[in-house]
Amino acid sequence: MTKTNIKASNSNMSDKLYKLSDFIPEFSQFRTNEDKTRIGCPSIDNSLFVSTRKGEKYFKPVNVVCPECYSRDVVKNGTYSRKLIFLTIGEQNCIVQKYKCNKCGHVIYTDLSSIVNGNANITIPVIEHIEYLYSYFNGSLHKIRKSLKKEHNIEISHQSIENIILKSEYEIEHRNWTFSGYYLFDALWVKKNGKWKYILALFDLELNTIVAKELVDSETVENVYDFLNQSLRNQKKNCIITDLKSEYRVAIDKLQIKQQFCTFHTKQLINREIRDYIDKNNASEEEIEIIHDYKSLFFDIIDVDSINEAKKIRDKLFYINSNVPSVIRKLVSKLIIPEFKKLTNHLTDSKIAITSNKIENCFLKNFPKHIKKLFKTDKGILKRFNLKLKYWDEDNAIY
Repeated sequence: MTKTNIKASNSNMSDKLYKLSDFIPEFSQFRTNEDKTRIGCPSIDNSLFVSTRKGEKYFKPVNVVCPECYSRDVVKNGTYSRKLIFLTIGEQNCIVQKYKCNKCGHVIYTDLSSIVNGNANITIPVIEHIEYLYSYFNGSLHKIRKSLKKEHNIEISHQSIENIILKSEYEIEHRNWTFSGYYLFDALWVKKNGKWKYILALFDLELNTIVAKELVDSETVENVYDFLNQSLRNQKKNCIITDLKSEYRVAIDKLQIKQQFCTFHTKQLINREIRDYIDKNNASEEEIEIIHDYKSLFFDIIDVDSINEAKKIRDKLFYINSNVPSVIRKLVSKLIIPEFKKLTNHLTDSKIAITSNKIENCFLKNFPKHIKKLFKTDKGILKRFNLKLKYWDEDNAIY
């Protein structure tokens, strides 16, 4: 009978692959990122040694120095237990080594600050992963909880996840930035306990990110002025692109900064005024034709290639007939003539944007409509906004 060697299935019987860094503390400095992930500590410092003893993680420092007298004459002084939650291997029982200094008697605890904050049990890589998931799951704490359970077998409450988000330390660091001088300005509406609040935001066109923000109770001229005045102190002030809100217009005029109206919002306003007039007055076909002819002139002022062409069209509107529909006379006298520069500044400087769609896209990606009503505190609003902006910056900002 022929003898055959049949290998046992290795799914449950395969040997674990070890490296010297798993046994010899001095080899910890040679750990690769793959090694750190394998042992569940992607953030671990090379000065910290970790091994497994009877199914429990064992931590001790590679070199021990007394922090009081700086002596190296230390001896082991027992251990203590901690339960820590790791990203790739879930909750683990951990044994942490203690030492005692023979010179001054000081008890030395193994420094775990590279993997966990203070007395917490959720390790830093788990916290960073939760922050990452939050930025892409648009604020659903329960989705983050399910993802951690399914992918990493980590079981933590949605309240713990929210606490991690609220403790996020990310802030916009623009003290050393040099702004381009070309900005977009707008406000994001959010709801706190059923009441609307506003995040005033200044977006730098060349840096391609929000460089200043402030949460306020209302969009008053004073609030907008104070925010812009503070944010642009000692910075270039070439032009600010906004929509047509009067509060923005008055505040920017007060700051004596050049302003450009968003062409999309301008055309939207013109169309809305004309549509409302036609509906309310049951305009005749002849009147509608006259209105649309003038509307084309308004749009041409915005869309032409040079400021001289825009001025020629504007000049034609100085002497419009009194028989022209009132909506046209209103738009000419309230918008086209008095705000001509704000409609055409982009024709004199190619760096001036014609729309505010970049900042609106940033708002949409960070705070979509369905999460605008979920907030209970000012701190919660700003922490969440900062955290989402962090990943916007990583993908889009140029600095």
